[in-house]
Amino acid sequence: MRVLTLSVLACVLVTLLGAEGFHGNDIYNCQPGYSLASNNVPHCYKLIQEKMGWTDALNYCQKEGGTLAAAHSINEYQLLLSMVKKTQDISAYAWVGLNDLDEEGKYVWTDGSNADFSWADGAIEQQYGEEDCVALNSYKGAEGFDDIKCNDGCTFICMTMAKMPRMEEDTSTPLI
Repeated sequence: MRVLTLSVLACVLVTLLGAEGFHGNDIYNCQPGYSLASNNVPHCYKLIQEKMGWTDALNYCQKEGGTLAAAHSINEYQLLLSMVKKTQDISAYAWVGLNDLDEEGKYVWTDGSNADFSWADGAIEQQYGEEDCVALNSYKGAEGFDDIKCNDGCTFICMTMAKMPRMEEDTSTPLI
């Protein structure tokens, strides 16, 4: 009887969670002020509307337990772009965690992974040695990543990993 009860309980859990399993918005949690990216991307994002240089922005995000945002998929890129567009009246540029500070022309994310992205129109005409940090440009017609001077003041997007809440044992109703 206990095996049957556990089997029924497992079936109910699978049905309630749906095909997405533990990747749904009801499962992942973000710290206050951050928003979950999507069911498929377990990252939390927060647009900071205060303008500062890239290094200060990175330090700010790290103090909150994260880093500057990265876009490793088209879904993440589109999410970041939509966030920047919502505050375009403040700034059309927002820092992301992409730079070529270590090696000119070799762009990497702050998590150490290589970049694979599309530049904004005109961004390829780089001022080598002077534009080492990357911001997401939300100007219509020039949307994309753009390398600019690291000390320019921009808004920025912090990213943290989403957390799964701890499942607490319910002792109020014993299993039969």
